[in-house]
Amino acid sequence: MNDLIPAKSMLDLSLLAPLLDELLALHHWVSEESAKRIELHSHMAIDQASPSLRNLAHYLALREKDVRPLQQTLAHCALTSLGRSEAHVMHTLETLIRLLEHTLGRPVASLGKAPLSFDEGEELLKRHTERMFGVSRGLPAHIMVTLPTEAAAESSLIDRLVKEGVSCFRINCAHDSVDVWEAMIARIQSAESRYEHRCTILMDLGGPKLRTGALSPQVKQLQIKHREYPVDYEAGVLLTDECTRLHEHNGDGLLLDAAVFTHIDIGDQLHFIDVRGKARRIDMIQKTPAGDLIGYCKHKAVISLDTSFELHKHTGSVTGQPSAFLPTRLHTAHNAVRVFRGDEIRLCRSVQGRHPHPTARADIEIQVPEVLNRLPVGARVWFDDGKLGGTITAIESEGVLITLDHAPPKGSKLARDKGINIPGVNLGLSSLSKKDLYDLDFVVSHADLVGLSYVERLQDVELLVEQLKSREAMLPIILKIETGRGLAQLPGILLNMLDRHPLGVMIARGDLAVEVGGERMAELQEELLWLCEAAHIPVVWATQVMESLIKEGKLSRPEMTDAAASARADCVMLNKGPYIVEGVRVLADILERMQAHQHKKTPQLRPLHWSESATG
Repeated sequence: MNDLIPAKSMLDLSLLAPLLDELLALHHWVSEESAKRIELHSHMAIDQASPSLRNLAHYLALREKDVRPLQQTLAHCALTSLGRSEAHVMHTLETLIRLLEHTLGRPVASLGKAPLSFDEGEELLKRHTERMFGVSRGLPAHIMVTLPTEAAAESSLIDRLVKEGVSCFRINCAHDSVDVWEAMIARIQSAESRYEHRCTILMDLGGPKLRTGALSPQVKQLQIKHREYPVDYEAGVLLTDECTRLHEHNGDGLLLDAAVFTHIDIGDQLHFIDVRGKARRIDMIQKTPAGDLIGYCKHKAVISLDTSFELHKHTGSVTGQPSAFLPTRLHTAHNAVRVFRGDEIRLCRSVQGRHPHPTARADIEIQVPEVLNRLPVGARVWFDDGKLGGTITAIESEGVLITLDHAPPKGSKLARDKGINIPGVNLGLSSLSKKDLYDLDFVVSHADLVGLSYVERLQDVELLVEQLKSREAMLPIILKIETGRGLAQLPGILLNMLDRHPLGVMIARGDLAVEVGGERMAELQEELLWLCEAAHIPVVWATQVMESLIKEGKLSRPEMTDAAASARADCVMLNKGPYIVEGVRVLADILERMQAHQHKKTPQLRPLHWSESATG
């Protein structure tokens, strides 16, 4: 029978000797480099480090080499290609070496201390995951849900989520209040008792999230809604010749030329044809203490900067007064502005009392104004999870001018409390704010896990550990990786902290994708999964998982694939939305199906039942 096999298909034993030599050299490299890494970062000898810390150092050393040619040769010889060695790096290497030594009849080389075994590596990751999230509910990954504000008042929401498979709830300290948090936690505890399922609580410290503040939009069109008469100050239309007062107003407003404004008084009317061709008028009904006028428009109207107004005096006299004029600026009551590619906006410390920029579509506050001092011309700025992006073109005393070059074809609305990302710029912010330290008192008394947002520096992690110790708490910390700097610093942080405090990692894919670019996110989330597996620490796959289903009630095909890929993490986080219960149900079904096919990177070759595809 063997005569039928071509000679070229038989294993070439001459490959094995140089292969063994290459593996021994690689083993020596990994041993030497990992010892240096542990000594540099943890200030201890490698023998003093925990098995997890040693394995992490081994993995980082291994991945410093390009071992793809070696992998190709190993695969050719039907040997493990090292591609699934994350949790037990040296065990995989040494098993290969011993196998080749035995095959070649070579003497057994001394490789030092016995490494962490395959089973021990798997067990450590399982143990650390259970410490964070409790015992699995039969799925390959725990399911975490971010609670909305209404969960504090709606009695059934948390019950339904627990029933569908949620084992961890996330409370974001950047939102709501202590009273709301307490109500949420009480409902979680009540659901635990009813369903006899332990649910862990993660409370995220808000951190230095850059967000937009108040806006002073300079809109091209102003939509005046119908109001019942009489109207109050904010519900009416403000007419003024002072730009600052226009932008301090909380309602709709028109800026008029002073030469026009001085002729308008209470009782007068402004007649006009709006942009839709509708005949409308604004009646002057009230004067403010500052001398501005409040107008009332009986019907809905849309005004632009090209809308021509005709002044009708209540006295009937028009002599020497302008008969027609245009507004010079419009102001909207809504704290939002639609912006387009090519628009300019100004990011500033405050819009109060500021003279609006002559060309910018809007003046927008940044909620952490001190970062403006660190922003250079040419820096990229992204808004609202990357929906809008632009480049800083000028630095001014009041802020920075940004020209937008990334926006949807129909523009995008920019409002208050939208995220801001400034990739590649060291903003000099600590991950722990004063509010975070205040919130930490509540967190240590009520939560099982604490999330550290915008991790970028070892010092911030050490500070949180010290703050926890001062409160006599040992809550595990979830490091949220949301920036490019945080990604680069993570290996060093883990090498320093792994033996000092229990840790997990959250891949915050929304902010991280904006920071590093969507093109890189696919590979980076894989690398983070591998790194965490090497450290035997749980990783949370977060942000935009099945988002269209949760928010709109429909699930796209790419989201199904993404949810299936999330089974390689130890926990999957879903954000809040009106269809969150259905989202949990679908995710649990996908995770249950995937656990029969894959564990981490390892395929599980269960029997294939093709007929199931015909029956569902």
